[in-house]
Amino acid sequence: MAGKQKKTDKPVTLAFEDALVRLDEILTELEGETTDLEDSLALFAEGQRLAEYCQEQLKVAEERVQSLIKTSEGLITKPGLAGEDPEADA
Repeated sequence: MAGKQKKTDKPVTLAFEDALVRLDEILTELEGETTDLEDSLALFAEGQRLAEYCQEQLKVAEERVQSLIKTSEGLITKPGLAGEDPEADA
């Protein structure tokens, strides 16, 4: 895979699950003994970006779950869900 990992400036556009798969692929490549130093550094940088992206996605998901759990006068609120008005159920 030499020379194919020059993507350090591109934003992450993968789905969360796809980013996890790519992180696993990167780990496998870095654990192998055939990747040269330059490609290893590029893979490491890509992995860092993907890990940060995944952490942010998990944070957003956790916040959404917390907002679903919280109740106000016995009603479950759903802010942040696409196409729904959180005040419509109140």
